[in-house]
Amino acid sequence: MNYSKIFSLEDKGVIVSGGAGYLGSKIVEGLLDFGAKVVIADMVEEDSLEMLNDKENFNKLFFIKCDLLNTKSVQQMYEKAEQLLGSIDVLFNCAAYTGYGGTGDADQMSDEIWNQGIEGTLGMTFRCIREVIPFMKKNLKGSIINFGSLYAFIAPDFRIYPEGFNSPPNYGAGKAAIVQLTRHCASQFSNFGIRVNSITPGSFPHPETQEHDLFMKNLSDRTMLGRIGYPEDLLGAAILLASDASSYMTGANVTVDGGTTAW
Repeated sequence: MNYSKIFSLEDKGVIVSGGAGYLGSKIVEGLLDFGAKVVIADMVEEDSLEMLNDKENFNKLFFIKCDLLNTKSVQQMYEKAEQLLGSIDVLFNCAAYTGYGGTGDADQMSDEIWNQGIEGTLGMTFRCIREVIPFMKKNLKGSIINFGSLYAFIAPDFRIYPEGFNSPPNYGAGKAAIVQLTRHCASQFSNFGIRVNSITPGSFPHPETQEHDLFMKNLSDRTMLGRIGYPEDLLGAAILLASDASSYMTGANVTVDGGTTAW
């Protein structure tokens, strides 16, 4: 066996929902470097994605504007993606939308905002899984990688949050449900050669949030490694789960949190 090739993604067709985002865009870069053909499924405008203009990505990187809250839009995205990629071998469910509108406290959040957050985490992931399964079933193979969260397993420490910051309850609740949905689907679709795993990032604050020095220090102090996470820290887990190197992994949750949940 040529072990140097087990992480290769050559000839694999990959879809990354939310691939234009802070974490998703770095995962797209890593997938391309390992030889995959990639479709970014996102709501942004196509001309905002500079990586699409890179000549090295010609015939390897594609963009499909997709409303992941709309079943018909998701179905159409998969149909077009299969035409572009040849086959849909891997799906990364990176996209998330909480509907957070400044009412993040559990005793103040409206039903509308609560439901938006659950739909924008659990609902979008479920919909993307449900609609990709027929494409993977006919190939008798596939790898689905969902994204959990640190707050699927532990509570936010609100003592470290500066004024104006919050972590809404529907986000953690939705992400916790995604981890369980991962296990359920791993069991249900294993007979079709479809593997379903999840990645749980720890503290990966957006660059705008990183401008708050005290908050960043507090987050860093809560990790064993003494720092926040950066998008490239997720690439090892992402390539592992997308490639044949993880051929005996399904129903697993890979935690990338600098040791936060190990304490």
